[in-house]
Amino acid sequence: MVDPVRLLEQKGLKITPQRCAILNFLQQTTGHPTADQVAEYLNRDLPMTSRATVYNTLNTLRDVGLISEVTHEPGVLRYDANIGRHHHFICKTCGRLDDLDWEMFGKLPVEQITSQYGRVDQVEVIVRGICRECQPD
Repeated sequence: MVDPVRLLEQKGLKITPQRCAILNFLQQTTGHPTADQVAEYLNRDLPMTSRATVYNTLNTLRDVGLISEVTHEPGVLRYDANIGRHHHFICKTCGRLDDLDWEMFGKLPVEQITSQYGRVDQVEVIVRGICRECQPD
């Protein structure tokens, strides 16, 4: 994990307690939280942080490439500090969202897709199933 202050400085952003706390939280979690979950976490240590501040901070961190939005459910945005190439597994029962290693799927045909359809900006495989915790015994 890279120091949030250092990352913010590298992107030329003002260092604020909220930005540091949000980025630190997202770096430490694998749960892909929603903005509301981020706000709930943040208000444990920094009470009185408004939802607007959380949303604005998430948008800023996304815009400079420190986090990404994960949109696998209609109307629900989740946030991820893992900005490296990876895919996702989503449990159909509990909604759990886990990262899958990029290499699990071998070489994806990006060049073929580009030549046939146009420029490719992002590739992501979504695997849906039932996680181990939700599988009946």
